[in-house]
Amino acid sequence: GYLGPVYSSASSTGLIMATGNVGHHLHGRQDETNTYFSRDAGRSWEEIRKGSYIYEFGDHGALMVLANNREATNTILYSWNEGLNWTEFQFWDHHIEVENIITEPTGTSQVFIVYGRRNDKGVLMQINFETLHERRCSGINAAGADASDYEMWTPADELRSGSCLLGRKVTFTRRKRAVQCFNGWDYDRKEDSQPCSCTRTDYECDFGYQVNEKNECERVPDMPMGGYGAPDDCAGFFSVSRGYRKVPGDACVGGEAELRLEPQHLSCPGVFGRTGGVLLAVVAALTTVMAVFTYHRRKEMGYNDPWRSRADCLEFFRSGVSLGGLSGGLGAYAHTQYTGLVDTGDLEDDDFGLGDDDDEAQVLGESLHEYALGIAQPPSHSSPPANPAPPPAPAAD
Repeated sequence: GYLGPVYSSASSTGLIMATGNVGHHLHGRQDETNTYFSRDAGRSWEEIRKGSYIYEFGDHGALMVLANNREATNTILYSWNEGLNWTEFQFWDHHIEVENIITEPTGTSQVFIVYGRRNDKGVLMQINFETLHERRCSGINAAGADASDYEMWTPADELRSGSCLLGRKVTFTRRKRAVQCFNGWDYDRKEDSQPCSCTRTDYECDFGYQVNEKNECERVPDMPMGGYGAPDDCAGFFSVSRGYRKVPGDACVGGEAELRLEPQHLSCPGVFGRTGGVLLAVVAALTTVMAVFTYHRRKEMGYNDPWRSRADCLEFFRSGVSLGGLSGGLGAYAHTQYTGLVDTGDLEDDDFGLGDDDDEAQVLGESLHEYALGIAQPPSHSSPPANPAPPPAPAAD
């Protein structure tokens, strides 16, 4: 036969079986090979049977089945209390060389298959423990109470405090060891998980680093520097290792260690990086076009050059900003209020002294245009005509 493996199942919370020997290494002396069991995920072990066995968990870990895999046998051993007591069961009149014991993949059934060989022929045996009629476990919602068949269990790492393992504090509900009852295939295992703050134990040395005598990660002296700078296609930011990386599967969050050991995020080479440089160039081009357009518009309208004085410079800047440079120098006067013509009802066609309606409209339009350019005063009906007509001569007798 062969040694049984270190074995557990996802539904058997914290339970492990293994075959081996006590010592610093594994050896092949059969008289020192025994079967061991752990119910705290491997932190501590106890011998449950002398000799080498093959094994399987069922009913969410509540049922354990063993068979001798070194000698031909026609019996199995089973336990409802995680190896505290074992019961022998004869499954056939003939002996077979047992190769393995299996159940359905989730490990929740009470039905097992024992297979092996007899006289060079394969043998399969089904063993159904559902007919034993063990009572159904109760009290899952009051786990930990004396009247409950269940307990709360938290796996912990001895290297740190707070019962955290891989950055999480996980509490499972599982059946107590000493009770003899079955969970049932529909048993719903309760689990509570909370993240822990990161500590040094949540990190290992990154590639190219090694642990020194102070338990710190330092760069390997012969490691080349290539690959530790900004990448060729750097866009915005890039990361630089501080020599540490989080242990795979670790879920810690925050804490002083995370700030101190997580990779640095640096800006790409250049003032703004490649993307920021392109945006800066676009903004500068648009600003230049706006300034040139505003300058020419103001030049055409007879305004002072912006460099003649500080006031002219400020006025030029305000002109370009007020309407985005699209309306030229007129943007500087966008705030000017115009007074509309008053309809008095008594105004005659020639009140402006401009003759008929067509001449009056033409001159009025030219006056408003000159006012908009800042080179004339607005026309007003209250101002006297520039050249009043002489009064009519008295009629002769």
